[in-house]
Amino acid sequence: MEENKYDLSKIREETDIVTLLSKLGYQPLKRSAGELFYLSMLRDTDTMPSFCVNEKLGIWYDHGLAKGGNVIDFALSYWPALSFRESIGKLLEVYGNPDSLPLKTRSAQIEIPLKHPSYLIREIRELGGNPAISNYLAQRGISAAAEGFIKEVYYSIKKENGDRKELFAAGWQNDLGGWEVRNSLFKGCLGKKSMSFISADPHKLAVFEGMMDFLSWRIEYPGNSASALILNSVSFLKPAIKKASEYSNVDIFFDHDPSGRKSTEEFLTSVHYSKDCSEIYEGYNDYNEKIQHNLGRNTSSASSRFAPPLNSSRR
Repeated sequence: MEENKYDLSKIREETDIVTLLSKLGYQPLKRSAGELFYLSMLRDTDTMPSFCVNEKLGIWYDHGLAKGGNVIDFALSYWPALSFRESIGKLLEVYGNPDSLPLKTRSAQIEIPLKHPSYLIREIRELGGNPAISNYLAQRGISAAAEGFIKEVYYSIKKENGDRKELFAAGWQNDLGGWEVRNSLFKGCLGKKSMSFISADPHKLAVFEGMMDFLSWRIEYPGNSASALILNSVSFLKPAIKKASEYSNVDIFFDHDPSGRKSTEEFLTSVHYSKDCSEIYEGYNDYNEKIQHNLGRNTSSASSRFAPPLNSSRR
């Protein structure tokens, strides 16, 4: 007798990942820019919500694992000890969707789910042509430093019905050629996830968790000549430490949350001459949060918002 087959396309289309997480006992701790953030249920070390779900696109991303995908990818990650078929069966059992039960007489070949949404990069443009992207960067307070580092990325994602949804975002390329993309509704990566290295001074290195923090630093210290390393995910901490060991002067600018503090401690232990510079944005979770706060306070002119005084004794 032919083994049961699942209609994977129907499962992906009709299974809401937020509802599935609720049925599994997980609730979001915050909502930001159209995304829901959870403590990761794929790791037992998460102390700050780093598992995010984009409801509109129906995809998830775990920033600690640098891994994401659709609801089927989640089932495979959540029940790793089960086979593919057993994971899908468990998903249907928990979700309780009668319309997605096994199709016993279906003869079509089972579609293998993609590890990431099917995307096509249409075009990469310089900044300035898309008001929505420009406004997003302005809201983050880093417009004055973005040119040369941020591009306009135009791409599409294949929907379940075969049509393509056209999207755009601010983006920058990582060291493996993937594009880290951000807009007011979504944060993700097109292609392989990796760090982003910006070469400059061969002896000095500044290390950041994210590009927005790097650009915030550029806002306050536009004349600093240090090379820069953006992790794009704290999961790249160890290779970042290895890269940093090649430099004689290393400054680190990590978040003030538990994950950032733990990463700072590990960095200081491994690269004993490195310096924790997070006191610059003391009282804020990260560097960009400080810049955004200053942006809200200083409304007299763009120059007063984007060019705080330099600390001449810093270097």
